[in-house]
Amino acid sequence: MDYLANQPRFNTLSLPDLLRARDQFHAHLLHKANVIGTGIGRYLIRKTDPYPGGPEPSAPLGPKPKKPPRTIENSEVRDYSWPAILVFVSKWVDEEEFGSANEFALADFVPRQIYLDDGRSVPVCTVLAPVVEEAPEPISPTDLDLTSSQLAGGYPVLTRVQGAEHFGTIGCLLTDGHKIYGLTSRHVTGEPSETLMTRAGGKEVFVGTSSAKQLGRMPFERLYENWPGKHLYVNLDVGLFELSDQTKWSPSVYGIGRLGPLADLSVYNLSLNLIGCPVRAFGCASGRRLLGAIAALFYRYKSVGGLEYVADFLIGSRDEEPLLTQPGDSGMIWVIESDDVQHDLMPIAVQWGGTVFAGEAAQLPFALATNLSSVCRELEVDLFRARRLAMFEYWGAVGHYTIGSLACDQVSNSRLKTLMVKNRVRISFEISKITPAIDKVTVPGFVPLADVPDKVWKKPHATATPYGRRGLENPNHYADMDFKPAGGKSLDELTPTAAALQPATWRQYYKSVGWNAVSQRGLLPFRVWQIYKRMVDFVASRDVANYVAAAGILAHYVGDACQPLHTSYLDDGDPFRKPDGTPSDQMLGHGKGFAHGVHVAFEDDMLDAKYDVILKALVKKLGASHGMKLVKNGQEAGFAVLELARRCRKKLPPKSIVDAYGELVLTGKKSQATAVLWSKFGTRTVDVIADGCRTLAMLWESAWVAGGGDQIAPSKLTAISGKRLQGIYEKTDFLPSKALGQIDAFL
Repeated sequence: MDYLANQPRFNTLSLPDLLRARDQFHAHLLHKANVIGTGIGRYLIRKTDPYPGGPEPSAPLGPKPKKPPRTIENSEVRDYSWPAILVFVSKWVDEEEFGSANEFALADFVPRQIYLDDGRSVPVCTVLAPVVEEAPEPISPTDLDLTSSQLAGGYPVLTRVQGAEHFGTIGCLLTDGHKIYGLTSRHVTGEPSETLMTRAGGKEVFVGTSSAKQLGRMPFERLYENWPGKHLYVNLDVGLFELSDQTKWSPSVYGIGRLGPLADLSVYNLSLNLIGCPVRAFGCASGRRLLGAIAALFYRYKSVGGLEYVADFLIGSRDEEPLLTQPGDSGMIWVIESDDVQHDLMPIAVQWGGTVFAGEAAQLPFALATNLSSVCRELEVDLFRARRLAMFEYWGAVGHYTIGSLACDQVSNSRLKTLMVKNRVRISFEISKITPAIDKVTVPGFVPLADVPDKVWKKPHATATPYGRRGLENPNHYADMDFKPAGGKSLDELTPTAAALQPATWRQYYKSVGWNAVSQRGLLPFRVWQIYKRMVDFVASRDVANYVAAAGILAHYVGDACQPLHTSYLDDGDPFRKPDGTPSDQMLGHGKGFAHGVHVAFEDDMLDAKYDVILKALVKKLGASHGMKLVKNGQEAGFAVLELARRCRKKLPPKSIVDAYGELVLTGKKSQATAVLWSKFGTRTVDVIADGCRTLAMLWESAWVAGGGDQIAPSKLTAISGKRLQGIYEKTDFLPSKALGQIDAFL
């Protein structure tokens, strides 16, 4: 051993170390052939490379095979990825191709590491990522229309300059303590006092005038004091506009919900820990929630007149689906997505542009974004995130709240109907209020009962979230009842009657197909059985508050049952077809099969876009009461929900949804998914939700009758306070979440 050798310890390198190394060598890097930009991040490792300590692949005979070019698609950041300077190149050239006799000189070779003046080495990760120069088709502003009920972040903002129309996305609301401002991109707001509009309710709506509070480019060393960055500028591209009437605005963001506190980042806490951080946004041009991850920091993307320009964040996809951001999303807010309640939905960045790299199978858009902390500091404003009204994230929420609200009117028993109507705003909201302007939908605080299983119980159990039940709670929401193994029967076929609904039968089925993990053993009908039984007990003991809590929460599971993809093995596409549509001889995992992503496209994107149409259609479709035969016990209640799922899958066959979406993917028309899926399945979607409303009301009434509810004194049929209900559902022993192997004792 050479005791005097200075072995490189890359993991000791800090973010300022990487910035200093890049600053020293950036001019050399950019003058090398094919280099198009650099970033600060962690080393990308090819997905085919083995993990350290794992079994080594058998060595092939003959020469060592050449590794393929490292690309964004075939590589990943792993938990042991070391700090590195990322160098993006437009063409991959193997090492032996450099030299005087070849096309590229030795001086053009990108080194594997460079050195700081103190002798430490800094890794360099070369990535093939040619930039796509072709611009996408422009979007018509009429395609950006959103509801007129209340304005918010996520809405489009439009202005006209020199006869041309510019548009972007409104990010969020900011305040200087005197006025409230909307945040978007400077290239949209233009000069102070320009008129800005949005589109809502089918028409253009005046939102305000552009403010003098704007940011263009700023020296890197001013924004990040004491960090190296000579001749380096950060492109901020932020403009504010003064709201014409702040009472018309919600402080939340459409499609995201109520914002958390600002993710305050500076030289004191900004680090490489952000690489891989999951983030989400809603862009009006994309028309959907975007799920991304921070891929690199301080992406250096161009040089003009001796000055270098960087974006604080380079944001890419977090999975194998490209990040579908496009022009017009500029101005939108990216928020952190975390299981930690204290960090969830913290705004971290404002998008101002994007770049598109050419991948192996598809074009890969990336967002260029600015640190929102810098914006607030330089413009002397704060995040405005509190008012009487705030939005929630949906379709999931809208769907569950819709069923919970409308079911109150479907109850035929007069006393029970009185109780449920009085508690409608605890179970859900008044139907006229189910818009993107809804309050009190995130923890901590009271969550309307119909979405407690998602918003409260799916949180991890931790000190800050002692009510969390993540893991055990999740399989209670679904069941792949239509999967028929070779030579066997599906759960549908194994459960022809209420008497046949038995946990042991389902356990044996799951064992026979090799689904042994808790997460694979969906038990939705048994969850309904468990809740129904407790509802009867609560009525019999005249415990109205617990009955209302259980009944409201039951709305969530009935809502899951009436969505066809929740009770099908086709929930995220066809796992027995490859992404190109050809057969697969083995069952592929989530995100791997044909038409993967259909769940989001159907239950999120399509239903989000059409929620107002759905609400109006449901009100017209439902009669005065549920009109269904009451069930007699918990087993029949579970079977009733199983039959609801069957009816819904018959009305809306999952394969038809998968095939329709898959065809759009294969033909490059995924952007049309919302319109196409609605045209094919919209009317039937309303039908299955209406079925869910009736079934829920029937189950409420069945438990009421079975427990002798009409013997409860009318004086007890009152509204229960949200605080009292919250105290009930936050107890871990209230309707405890159990796996299929533990459920028998609760039925």
